[in-house]
Amino acid sequence: MDRSAPLRQQLAELLELAPEDLPDQARLVEDLGLDSLAMMRVLVWLEQRGAVVGGDRSRPARVGDVLSLAGTAAVGGLSIRIGEGPDAALAGATDLPAVLPAPPDPLAPVLAGHGLRLDPVTPEDTDFLYTLAVAPETSYRWRYRGVPPSFEQFAADLWKQVLVQLVARRNGGERVGHLMAYNPDSTPRNVYLGAVFVPAYAGTGLAAHAVAQFVRYLFHCFPLTKVYLEVPGYNWPQVSSGEGSLFQVEGRLRDHDYYAGRRWDRWICAVYPDHPLVDGRR
Repeated sequence: MDRSAPLRQQLAELLELAPEDLPDQARLVEDLGLDSLAMMRVLVWLEQRGAVVGGDRSRPARVGDVLSLAGTAAVGGLSIRIGEGPDAALAGATDLPAVLPAPPDPLAPVLAGHGLRLDPVTPEDTDFLYTLAVAPETSYRWRYRGVPPSFEQFAADLWKQVLVQLVARRNGGERVGHLMAYNPDSTPRNVYLGAVFVPAYAGTGLAAHAVAQFVRYLFHCFPLTKVYLEVPGYNWPQVSSGEGSLFQVEGRLRDHDYYAGRRWDRWICAVYPDHPLVDGRR
């Protein structure tokens, strides 16, 4: 009997696949074709079951990894072993903290999870942000569309038309990404979202999870009615699975962008404040 069958069924429903399409050895990205947002759904599903996915080294790569994490979390909990004799002790009792941590402040925005945290940009971050903006693997997807400026110009432009921007770091402090809200209107009621991460995080779901936290932060701190995303066609495959579930497509500009010898459409997408992504229910 396959003890993981109920979990496999739940995972299949989450990914809109049949259980038989999810053998243990199937790779999530290479075999199943999960994009960044689909990987984020998997991570959130694991998180809701109590599993801990701390960072890039511990993230699941295959279906079997996902089911193992989900199964371990499902049976986790407090167990007490009482031994025999006068020296018997409650197992794990000495691991309890002397003082329980204070509960989180419900009014404070949540800016950490899955081994990443979002911090304010400081002058010391400028070199990293410039490198990320001009690197061949990332520059064409980002602000300058493959035409990098000088460092001096980049530094001068860093806060132009920007409402707020944060740096994504691993818990050890290593910088791995840049998130910004830009082009706010005068109120502000609407703002555009941009994000770029080092290539190792592409498609893992961790970057998408950080972006979701950033979106919640924006609605938490500003009276926004929408957060817009402008997605050029060559970036669309990374996020297309979220259409209709994580965001709404409000427009499509035909042949709007030029890159790599061809014209690309641009999708205009929006996230609304009443969406489950925003209030933490997804």
